[in-house]
Amino acid sequence: MPIHFILTGGTIDSLYNPKSETAEPATQSCVPDYINRMIHPHDTVTCETVCMLDSGDIDDALRQTILDRVLACPHDHIIIVHGTNTMTTTQDFLSGKTRDKVVVLTGAMVPLKEFAMSDGGFNLGYACAEVKNLSSGVYLCMNATTFKVGTVRKNFAEGLFEPL
Repeated sequence: MPIHFILTGGTIDSLYNPKSETAEPATQSCVPDYINRMIHPHDTVTCETVCMLDSGDIDDALRQTILDRVLACPHDHIIIVHGTNTMTTTQDFLSGKTRDKVVVLTGAMVPLKEFAMSDGGFNLGYACAEVKNLSSGVYLCMNATTFKVGTVRKNFAEGLFEPL
């Protein structure tokens, strides 16, 4: 079963800048390499980059581009790698518009590259497993939990996603 990844940046694809002591968006995604080297799914994997932005910079025009890419994709199982701050906003935007496709949004609280304790690798692997077992719709996979639209919020104080 082919899985298509749509990459949009976010913390998972950020790089740590020691001078400013902050994570900054990378210009190229490390996700495809990570999937091929570490996850090794027994599926055909394709990837495309829509943008490499902090999710706070993703507006409805970019969400429409993401939706257009979902609808144009020949595969029915799609994982959108997205920043966590506006992940639920994008999930809501896509809801009811993705036809019979299974769409999973995932990301990380800590950058994947250069951080041994990043949650990004686990979230990517979990999303790969879940996307194959879900019925059509839009889901969010974070913190070892799969959330349906309208059932999740990001708890900024705790740095995790939780049920409403």
